[in-house]
This record gives sequence, C-alpha cells and structure tokens, in this order.
Amino acid sequence: MAELIRETEGNLLRLTLNRPEQMNAMSAELINDLTDAIMDVTASRSARAIMITGSGRGFCAGADLQGSGLADRRDFIEGQMMAGINRLILAVREVPVPVVIALNGAAAGAGCGLALSGDILIAARSAKLLTAFSRIGAVLDGGMSWSLVQKLGTAQATALAMFGDQPIDAETAKEWGLIWQVVDDDKLPDEATSLAQRLANGPSVALGLIKRQIAFAQGNGIADSLRFEAACQGQAFKTDDFMEGVKAFQENRPAEFKGK
Repeated sequence: MAELIRETEGNLLRLTLNRPEQMNAMSAELINDLTDAIMDVTASRSARAIMITGSGRGFCAGADLQGSGLADRRDFIEGQMMAGINRLILAVREVPVPVVIALNGAAAGAGCGLALSGDILIAARSAKLLTAFSRIGAVLDGGMSWSLVQKLGTAQATALAMFGDQPIDAETAKEWGLIWQVVDDDKLPDEATSLAQRLANGPSVALGLIKRQIAFAQGNGIADSLRFEAACQGQAFKTDDFMEGVKAFQENRPAEFKGK
C-alpha cells in the first residue's frame, strides 16, 4: 500500500498521508515521498495549488516512534532531521503555490508542525493539535519553534512547548489564529477541496508572491516590507492574469485566470 496518495483534479494536487493504522505517523518513506511531490510542483509548476490531508481518523501522529532501531537513531537524529522533516517543511514553505491543509483529525508532534507549515488550514470540528514533544523528553521540531512563536507569541508558545500535555481543540486553535476555518467533520472533504480548487484556479503568480510577502514580513521591518511589496507588485502587474483581472473588473464579470 502506498504511504502517500497523489491525486490530480485539474490544477489541484491532492496529497493524502496514507498510514491510517499508524495514525499517519511519518516514516522516512512518507516524508521523502511527500517532499518529492511538493518539490516536483516547484520544479515543473505541474499544479497551481496543493492540498494535504490524512486518511482514516487522524491527520498525522508525528514521527514514527515504533521499531527496535529507535535507540540507534540517537547518534544520527540531527542529520536525519536535516535530510528529512526539515527538508519537508522548507518544501511546503517555499513551493510557489498555496498549500491548503485539510486537518481531518489529530495532528501531534511533527504532524502538528506539518499542519502549521501550510498557508491555509481548514479543520474538522473534531480535529486537535498537540505539541507532545516534552512528554517524551524531546524538543520542538517540524518548524514549530518558528511557527508557534510567529503565530502565538513567545509566552504562549513557550507554555505549549514545555507542558505539551493538553491538546488544542479546533475551535480554540481558530480563536488563537492557528486555524483559518472549522467545519463539521462530514463537510471537511468537500469544503477543503472547494477552497483548494478556488486557489488552484486563481492568479497563481500573484498568490505565490503573496505567500512570499507574508514570509518576508515575518522577518523584516516595515521599510523593507514596503520595498518588497513594490518589487512584488512590479512582477504581478506584468502577468497576463493581472490584465485579465482588470479587464474582468471593468466588464463586471468573473475573471478567468490562467496562472501566468
């Protein structure tokens, strides 16, 4: 059974973590397959949006901690992280198209990090986020030392990371700004697909530039961000989609974007 299911619907690439019996815990194979699929989009622009979800009742339980070889990893974990989960998180953050996370269930540890690396998070009402690392004597990974501070601030991020024993339900996560939208469980597949398809059929260059602007602003001040806005707008104005958008506005009709 494939650990990652790839499905293409028009301009949308849907990636489903497919280890339901392990709550989609991330094996090395799953991490590599997911990273490669995302990097393929970066290289070929074969999709204009990506949606990531999980099979079964969970999104992702984090790293796969089963197996007798776990103790042997202690001497190699830094290098394994750099080549594995770190490479995946950077691929999600740097792919020049929107990444929608359809949070169908619990996301724990590095699975929570993967969820928070997406651009738009839509969650089932029963979904939960759990940092969990300190419970086993580990520290934050999956980019969470960055994403939690950026989204929550230092005080709340520190408490969540150090205690790590209380799951954050979907509604609370939405109130805190970790999740954009919460829907009933049975509506998640259709709602997430509709949302992702809307982005996949949007002005792709502009959406990719917006993604870069948000990332840039998180590490720079207002003056540099203003200069970067001007540079990005210069690129956006040169696209066919911008001309189509303006024309559609003038003609009072929906725009038909081509992604270029």
